[in-house]
Amino acid sequence: MNGEANLRRPTSVPVLADSAYDEVVAADGGVSMVEQYLQVARNHKLLIAAIILGSLVLGLIMSLLAEERFRASSRIEISQIQDNVTEVQSVQNGDFRQDRLYLPTQYELLQTKSLAGRVVRELNLGQDRQFLDAYGIELGGDANVEDILAPVLLGNLTIVPVQNSSLVDIQFTSRNPEVAAKLANAWADQFIAENLDRRYGATIEARQFLEERLAQTRERLEDAERQLITYASNRGLLTIEQANTGGSDSQGTVSQTLVASDLQALNRELAAATSARITAEAALAAGNTSDTSSTSATVASLRQRRAEANAQLADLTSRFGDGYPPVRALRAQIAQLDNDIASEEGRTVSLSRTAYQEALGREQRLRAQVNGLRDQFVTQRQDSVQYNILQRDVDTNRELYAGLLQRYREIGVVGAGESNVLVVDRASVPGAPFEPNLVQNLVVALLLGVLLTAVVLFILEQLNQSLRDPREVQERLGLPLLAGIPRTAEKDLMEDITRSFSELYEAYFSLTSTMAFRNGGMVPKSIMVTSSRPGEGKSLSAVALAYLLGRQGKKVLLVDADLRHSGMGKYLQAESNIGVSQYLQGNDDWRAMLSRPDPLDGFDLLGPGRKSMSVAEMLANGRFQRLLDAVEAEYDHVVVDGPPVLGLADAPLIAAALSGVLIVIEANEGKWRYVESAIMRLEQAHATLLGAVVTKLDDRNASYGYGYGYGYGYGYGPGGKDGSGQEASA
Repeated sequence: MNGEANLRRPTSVPVLADSAYDEVVAADGGVSMVEQYLQVARNHKLLIAAIILGSLVLGLIMSLLAEERFRASSRIEISQIQDNVTEVQSVQNGDFRQDRLYLPTQYELLQTKSLAGRVVRELNLGQDRQFLDAYGIELGGDANVEDILAPVLLGNLTIVPVQNSSLVDIQFTSRNPEVAAKLANAWADQFIAENLDRRYGATIEARQFLEERLAQTRERLEDAERQLITYASNRGLLTIEQANTGGSDSQGTVSQTLVASDLQALNRELAAATSARITAEAALAAGNTSDTSSTSATVASLRQRRAEANAQLADLTSRFGDGYPPVRALRAQIAQLDNDIASEEGRTVSLSRTAYQEALGREQRLRAQVNGLRDQFVTQRQDSVQYNILQRDVDTNRELYAGLLQRYREIGVVGAGESNVLVVDRASVPGAPFEPNLVQNLVVALLLGVLLTAVVLFILEQLNQSLRDPREVQERLGLPLLAGIPRTAEKDLMEDITRSFSELYEAYFSLTSTMAFRNGGMVPKSIMVTSSRPGEGKSLSAVALAYLLGRQGKKVLLVDADLRHSGMGKYLQAESNIGVSQYLQGNDDWRAMLSRPDPLDGFDLLGPGRKSMSVAEMLANGRFQRLLDAVEAEYDHVVVDGPPVLGLADAPLIAAALSGVLIVIEANEGKWRYVESAIMRLEQAHATLLGAVVTKLDDRNASYGYGYGYGYGYGYGPGGKDGSGQEASA
């Protein structure tokens, strides 16, 4: 018995690599995201159509019920100008930031409540019946007109800047086209007027500011001049203007104190006196130390005559001797000349000494005066520090006063009559309503419908945890996919199974082939077919498996082990009223419980018998194993229609006694966690899982290679006939 059990319970499930299996199940190519999205759209096409159609209908109804509104637009140009009325330059260069913020500031100024109030006042809108009727406004007797009408204007105003330009469109919307045009033009006009008022206001304020600054600067200038004069008088700092010969003064003059000027003049005279004294002293020294030096023209002439006389005397003496009268005369003449020379030289020395004394006295007097002025000049230089400070204060205030006075004279004409805002196009009365725009509303409704559809489909797909792609069986569960079973009409199930050319027949036939391939060419002796929950097609799969094995010449027994809620009665009609329940309760005559099912044949059926309230206890008593051993001894294959796994202890108790278990998974229904929990319970019961069968595949699985017409029955003609018009046989 143990040997037989080991033979019918394979220890492992080999992975089928045969190409035939790949052809039987599904193509192994990947499914792109686009295909998946398209499949989701096909799966929910009615919902998508309903949402989009509902959105379009809603948009149409809202458009038809909406009130007609007209929009008028006037276009203005806002150019940037620089008005620096005080010509005071900023410490930092903020031109770039000002340029970037200028136009946005103007856009905001166009939407101010003050401008709206100005339009209300200028057009007297509180008394304009056409305007009040256009907006459905009723004013009370003591109502504040501007507070009521300004928000209405702002609520129907639209400021639209023209990109990459300084143009701005002022748009007004109203039920009355004339009112819309009038308001758009008035808004542009009043914005220009307000801009001019703001500029004139700035000019007046600047004039007032400059007047105050002029008065203050004039007072400071007078005080500075008064302090300068008082300080100069107290310190004796009398200045004179002189030509500037080497400086860079713009006026070509420099200021100098009287003491400095006198000191400069005396210093020049002292230098000249010192030079004269040195010259006289040199002349005096020359006259005292040298007899032969020529001191004057007279002495030189006398010496010339003396030399000539000495020459004549020498000549006469050499010829006539000393007693010669001419010799004596010449000697007397020479003596007289010597006396004259000596007298003249004495007189010259006296004159030189006198000149030296005079030069020395002049030098000493001038030096004494220079020394006195130098002390006075040093004192004034110390006092001139504060004087220069006061002088610079005077100069600064004078320059400020002159600049402000010049600007004050010019400010009256700066910016007068200029406006940086111009009307480019005035608004005209619109000929057609702006709202409702049927095409635009339908397009918006369509886009909203598409967006709502995408959101709904995303939520549905996130909430839907059912199986869509059968290949996920291997990826998520680690089980081989043995077959994919298409969805067919429930009334034709038994007929489809018996027709060898039907998709249902081909699908279940591939199941038997795949199990044989995976089990070394043999279908396991005992197989239980179960599912995670009721209604997934396990009973039909068990019936089809038993029928197809029987058609292959095998002796097959179909055991209905779903003792709580058997679903076999939907497909087969059995004659026996007793079955598995009675055997588990002690009736060993299982052969008497067999029946031949209708409308199928080729296998025996062991029904569930009468229901019992203690199914789990009966399955746990060991008699089901005895039943299985008994029937396996007489049948080639035993197919057990087991109960669902979740919520019951029945399936795990039965699964451990069988050679293998097939788990049926319904496509597009249920949740993955149900299947995963069922597999976990079966594995905990040490069941041998042969693989999974995915049932009820339809067009929702078409993009994954499954669904109606996905390959089974290929090659048969219309009506299940072959090419010759005869029914195809197995």
